[in-house]
Amino acid sequence: MPPKIVYYKSVLCPRCLPTNRMLKAFQQKHPEVRIEVVEVVAHPKRAKDAGVRHVPTLVIGAHRLEKAVPLAELEALVFGDNADMA
Repeated sequence: MPPKIVYYKSVLCPRCLPTNRMLKAFQQKHPEVRIEVVEVVAHPKRAKDAGVRHVPTLVIGAHRLEKAVPLAELEALVFGDNADMA
């Protein structure tokens, strides 16, 4: 099963803009990775149930990010030690 990222965001969040750009670049490089986008304004219960307290929040397995990071760091979280092979 390909890796998955769950992205909790809001259209009202200015901090989500860099994360949007990061994920767009990541998706172009790794189209096999599924990115599920959850708009917290439209789905507040889902965000609350997931323990999301800030936007943006990226959930990658057991890892959580609350900001955009360099692509290499995101790849390492998504692919583990095999990031260079992805």
